[in-house]
Amino acid sequence: MLTPPSLLPLIPQEHPLPNGNTLHLFRNDAVGILKLDFTLEAGSAYQSFKSQSHAANQLFAEATVDQSPEQVAEFLDFRGIVVERSTDVCTGNVSFYFMRKFADELLPLIARMFEAPSVTPQLFDAYISRRIAQLKTNFQRTNYLARNRYYELLYGYDHPMGTYASPQDLQKLTLPAVTDFMRQHYSLATAHIILSGPVDDDLIRLVECHLAPNSTTAAPARVSLPVTPRPPAQPDHIILPGTVQSTIRIGRILPFPWHSMDYTRFMVLNTVLGGYFGSRLMSNLREDKGYTYGIYSQTQIFRDSIVLYITADVAAPATHDAVNEILHEIEHLRQQPVPDEELERVRNYMMGDFIRSIDGIFEISERYRQMVSTDVDERLSANLMETLATVTPSQLLSLAQSTLTDLITVTAGPALDPQ
Repeated sequence: MLTPPSLLPLIPQEHPLPNGNTLHLFRNDAVGILKLDFTLEAGSAYQSFKSQSHAANQLFAEATVDQSPEQVAEFLDFRGIVVERSTDVCTGNVSFYFMRKFADELLPLIARMFEAPSVTPQLFDAYISRRIAQLKTNFQRTNYLARNRYYELLYGYDHPMGTYASPQDLQKLTLPAVTDFMRQHYSLATAHIILSGPVDDDLIRLVECHLAPNSTTAAPARVSLPVTPRPPAQPDHIILPGTVQSTIRIGRILPFPWHSMDYTRFMVLNTVLGGYFGSRLMSNLREDKGYTYGIYSQTQIFRDSIVLYITADVAAPATHDAVNEILHEIEHLRQQPVPDEELERVRNYMMGDFIRSIDGIFEISERYRQMVSTDVDERLSANLMETLATVTPSQLLSLAQSTLTDLITVTAGPALDPQ
C-alpha cells in the first residue's frame, strides 16, 4: 500500500491584508505563471431571479465604467491573461492567470473591475442570446433533463438545489437585476482571495495596495442549505422523443456530514461500486453487457448535504436491464463483504488518485478553493488518509446495508415499453 502523503500542501500560508481581509498563498517558484482566485458568496442561492447569479458571474470583468469591453479585451489578450469564471449554488468564482511582469498593470484593473463594474446593454443582450440558445440545446439532452429532475426529486423545486432556469426565465431577466447583484456580491472586501505560483514580497505589496480597499461593505450572510426530509420518490422517466439513448441517474442524499468517518468509508465503498475503471458497475454494464461506454458512481459535497449519484448513458432498449443490473450490483454490496484483494486494489487506486489531485500548485489551490466553496476543511483529507489505512470489509458491508437504500431512479429518453 502507498504511504499516505503529507496534508501540509493543502493548507495555505495566510497573509493579513490592511483592510482586515486575508490573502491565502500557495507559493511555488517553479511555475512560470500566477493564478489569482476570487471566491465570493454569489451563487444561485442568493439570487432573486433565475440565472441572475450566472449572468453576473459571466459578465463580471468584461468592462468598467472607465474602460469599454473592447479596451478590456484588448488589454487582456495582448498580455495573454486568461480569465475563468464559474458559479455554483453558493459561490461565484473568478480566476486570472497571468505572468508576473504584468501584475503592476493587471491588479489596478482588477481593483477597478470590483469598484466600478460595467455591463453594457450590448454585452447583456449577447449573454441572453447565448444563454437561451445554450438552454434550448440542453433541454434536448437526456443527461441534462435527468440531472435536473434528479435534484428536483431529491430537494424539491423550491430548494436552491432543486430548481433550474428555462429559456423563458432568461427572457424575464433584466440588466438592472444583474448589475445590482454584481454590486451587492462582488466586493474585494468580502472576497476569499487565493494567490498561487511564484509569489514574491513585491507582489504581496501590490495586492495590499490595490486589492485591499477600506470598505464598509458587509459580507452577505453565508447561506446555508438545510435539507427537509422527503419521502423516497417513485422511479421517474422523462420522455424526449427522437432520441436513441437514455440517461440513468440513481442515488440519494447521504445521511451523514462530510466530516464523519462514515463519509470517507463510503467514498471507498462507492469506488468499489462505480468510482474507477475497474469498478463493479463498469465491469458489469460496460465490459460484460455492453450497455454503455461508461458508468460512474460519484458523491458531490454541497453545504449541509452530500449527494450520491450513479449515472450512465445507455442504448434506449437496454434501459430497464441496465437499471436492474445497477440495482443488482448494489444489492450484492449489501449482501457480501468486499474481498480483501479488491479492497486493497481500491485503496491503492484512491491513494494514487489523491496524490495526482495535488500534483501541482494550481491543482492544490483549486482543491482548496473548492473546499472554501463547500465549507470543507482539511479534516476531510485527514479522514480519508486514516480510512484508507484502516477500513475493513465488515465496515463497508455494514455501511452498504445502512446507506444503499431508499434510492431514487430517474431516466430520460424515448418512450419505453412498460415492464
